[in-house]
Amino acid sequence: MEKKTVSVVMCTYNGEKYLREQMDSILAQTYPIHEIIVCDDCSTDGTMNILQEYATKFPFIKVHRNTRNKGCNQNFHDIFYQVSKKVDYIAISDQDDIWFPEKIGKLVQLIEKEEGYNLCFSDIISSPTYSRQQTKDYLPLPFTAESLFFRDNIPGHAMLIKRTFIENLKPWSGMTFYYDWWLAMNAALTDSIIKCKEPLSWHRIHSASVITTVGRKLSKHKPHSPIAPYVYGTYNFFKLRNTESFKCFYNNIYEKTSPTHHPILHQITKLFNSHNPLDLLRLCFVCMKHRKQIYPHPHKGKGSIFALRGFFSPFICTYYNIQFYNTETEHNSQLNKKQK
Repeated sequence: MEKKTVSVVMCTYNGEKYLREQMDSILAQTYPIHEIIVCDDCSTDGTMNILQEYATKFPFIKVHRNTRNKGCNQNFHDIFYQVSKKVDYIAISDQDDIWFPEKIGKLVQLIEKEEGYNLCFSDIISSPTYSRQQTKDYLPLPFTAESLFFRDNIPGHAMLIKRTFIENLKPWSGMTFYYDWWLAMNAALTDSIIKCKEPLSWHRIHSASVITTVGRKLSKHKPHSPIAPYVYGTYNFFKLRNTESFKCFYNNIYEKTSPTHHPILHQITKLFNSHNPLDLLRLCFVCMKHRKQIYPHPHKGKGSIFALRGFFSPFICTYYNIQFYNTETEHNSQLNKKQK
């Protein structure tokens, strides 16, 4: 029986500091890698020199450089469609982590074990210093479609995905929601996601990482106080639901659910689009009723406080998910509408 082929995709931007460690850990995989595709997003440091050095040594490494800075999200969107049609699976890589040697082999084994899965992912170890031991405060997050509704729980760098699954997704180029959230949600909506409970990579926490940089940037646009998620989140909700990215993400959920298939999500997304004030109240009560399924961190809340958070969860979560709004893509989209 032939082994399934795996392509590793990586997007880089000013990643020279840790890039060699990441590349070496991919090359050290016990499972054969068909190709490694790297797309650099106009780095200004020595990233491209390092990539070209590796590409010279290993012919299966293909390096591309964007003519303009696209941002991490669009860069990953585009790189998925550069993967060879001969490839069965795509593994996503960051530029600053370390994969354990058995990572790809164990993920392929898991997703092939049973039919019907399109995406599998592993636990990770996330810490400032390298370790293969899970941190004591680690709490695994759920990965149902309901738990993914308001928050991205699964990092892309932990995923292995069927190439054909990505190619058959609804068009999402130019959208601002996180690419890994989109992949995980679509897999969860089709009940085709499975988890390897063993950590298979070390995720490096550092001040220059993409998630930290984005967090700092988005934080500047939000007021900070204990009531901000409730007050500003409500204000933000009405803005966000008019953006193309918000509509793309949640309309996709509505289209892929029904009164019998993920009925909670079907009901919530239907209420999302209503402009009836009573429906907004119904939305909050539905979220409160099903808070254990949809709230991103159900293990942290109990009693009346948890019920209150459940009631306001649409607004609390849009407070944190402002990547839907205030972006160049959304700005251009609004301008195009005005011009038509």
